[in-house]
Amino acid sequence: ERGFSFRADGPLDMRMNTEGDGETAAALIDRLEENALADLLFHYGEERLSRRIARRLKTEGPWDDGERGTAALAYAIAGCYPPKQRHGRIHAATRSFQALRIAVNDELGVLETLLNDAPNWLEPGGRIAVISFHSLEDRLVKNRFKADERLRVISRKPLIASEQEAEANPRARSAKLRVAQRLSAELEPAQ
Repeated sequence: ERGFSFRADGPLDMRMNTEGDGETAAALIDRLEENALADLLFHYGEERLSRRIARRLKTEGPWDDGERGTAALAYAIAGCYPPKQRHGRIHAATRSFQALRIAVNDELGVLETLLNDAPNWLEPGGRIAVISFHSLEDRLVKNRFKADERLRVISRKPLIASEQEAEANPRARSAKLRVAQRLSAELEPAQ
């Protein structure tokens, strides 16, 4: 009921904490100018058709009217794709929904804060393990683990789901696990 899925119609919210007073996805779409929305879709969703999608969403707005939900948004986004590309293994709206969810919840900012603070919570020899589900998160984790002098990367390559696991659990197909170990307590945090 938070609007994360386009498979069933729901409110265009996408906030992790619906009790809070943060901006909803619908309000974000309506507030941003077309170019800013396109940049958001491109950077957070790695969406190639971000300009076309942003133009359509701004043309069809407002979205924060309480009448249209996730199904209408998914339909508008899918309509920006050529017909043959609308029904692939991954739904046409997946990247745009990801981008909106990341922006609404400041997911990369929260992850950045966690990665900066977590080594302080570990004893020397303690380990931190992070599962990421898309390339933006994975890149952030990989680079932070490498740059932080308080940590030693355990495995250079991330652990990924086996074919059997991905088949049994489709959500695991994009998951990557990275692990780092806390070094000596005397080291100062990387800036």
